[in-house]
Amino acid sequence: MTKRILFPYVGDSVGGSHISSLTLARGLPERYAPVIAQHEAGPLTQYLVQLGMPAIDAPTVGFLNTGPYRKQFLKAWRGVPKLVHFLREQRIDLVHTHDIRMHVIWGLAAKRAGIPHIWHQRTPTTAKRLDQYTSHAARILAVSDYCRSQFPPKMRERAQILFNPFDIPEPANRAAARTALAGRLGLGSDTKVIGFIANLDDRKRPLLFVEIAQKLRAMGCNDLHFIMLGEARSPHIEVLKQKIADASLRETVQHIGPQYPIAPWMAGMDLLIAPAIHEALGRTMIEAQLFGTPVVASNAGGNPEIILDDTTGFLAEPDNADDFAAKALRLLDDPALALRLTERGKTRAEQTFSAERHISAMVDIYEDVL
Repeated sequence: MTKRILFPYVGDSVGGSHISSLTLARGLPERYAPVIAQHEAGPLTQYLVQLGMPAIDAPTVGFLNTGPYRKQFLKAWRGVPKLVHFLREQRIDLVHTHDIRMHVIWGLAAKRAGIPHIWHQRTPTTAKRLDQYTSHAARILAVSDYCRSQFPPKMRERAQILFNPFDIPEPANRAAARTALAGRLGLGSDTKVIGFIANLDDRKRPLLFVEIAQKLRAMGCNDLHFIMLGEARSPHIEVLKQKIADASLRETVQHIGPQYPIAPWMAGMDLLIAPAIHEALGRTMIEAQLFGTPVVASNAGGNPEIILDDTTGFLAEPDNADDFAAKALRLLDDPALALRLTERGKTRAEQTFSAERHISAMVDIYEDVL
């Protein structure tokens, strides 16, 4: 008998959690029917259209957080019955949430409806009340050991690690991708492209990326062009533009915005710099390894679970532009070294982060829970 698995989303953004969870939903065997629901139209709507995955409308409710329950009681009192009715109307067998705004209220609704709830935590959190809010979840999943290490004690004891899934791409023709990217950007064939792929939140360290570009230019690397891909919101974009202007890098550092699919951009880059801190499991670093793109990442958060320093890439001291620039220059100046690291990185990423491995493990969890 087909089991219906609900994947609820707010709908106002598209990030790594959406990409990972929808990769799972697309790959489930036929005995499972994923039901995609979104509370509001937004960036996720268009992304789902691109994937050919229709979504249904979820009820309008006030989302709960991990604060004191008594302060959120009115939202829960109004919203949970709507969600319970939705679950029964849609004949849902299991709820699988991936976003803190979805975890709490849908977890309460699943409990009230008498169906299991999987709490899939994709970001580090130390909120103490999570011990209470996750107590009724059938399973708690963390995307990395670092992510799990940040949980409060009872939640940490129950959580199991399941790395995010990645489709394994066909081997990239990097020479062709580089030529195409240079043409798209209007660059000469000898110009090397250094990438940053993330939104502009402070935790992602976009301003540090500009400082690294400034350091590399000061070291005499004038054949480099720096591109930044990802969502930009105010006031972050204004701060970034001012930082670029103050560094006299308007012609060298370019913010392009989000791009789908990412493959043509990633495969064409000569180097990815990932300076973010407190990342649970940085998606772009894994994608870079799958496309054979060299990586320099901060030695922080879950990054060491992805990048093995001096084996599959380089880890740099967090917030140290000099260290990032020095390690970037090593890779740019030594193609043989870069190739050795990327070959090892690609092999390890395929073995560790494949969608097939993730889906198989998740199906085991579903079968056990159901």
